[in-house]
Amino acid sequence: MSEHAVTGLEKWLKDNTGMDIYFWNFLVLMFFTLFEIGAVFFDTIPGTEIRVTLMMVWAVLIVVGIIKGYGIAAYFMHLKGDPGIYFRTAMFPVLFVLLMIFGIGLSNPDGVDGLPSWCTPNWDYATR
Repeated sequence: MSEHAVTGLEKWLKDNTGMDIYFWNFLVLMFFTLFEIGAVFFDTIPGTEIRVTLMMVWAVLIVVGIIKGYGIAAYFMHLKGDPGIYFRTAMFPVLFVLLMIFGIGLSNPDGVDGLPSWCTPNWDYATR
């Protein structure tokens, strides 16, 4: 693997802000982490009366996971600009993750909400 060449957006960010791509990637990852927390934490979309459904949370977590995975793989793992075989090798385990998501979560109607009691924590602290 060679040294990462700074071009395009990376060069523009460095020239105009003085901060490298790793700093900006860190900020993007932190923003999307807060977005994930918000998707799980809120019962309604803030500022509206729209109720958050389980499918909306799944969609947000999957899309944000893809964005964050790209940021980590491209910049922190230095896969951006490397030969395609490195990228394909790093992405191979994603196939198994997708199979598990489908096999465990999406193919069974109770895959997420109907987990056995030994799989879910007791969040009702008032009864303790």
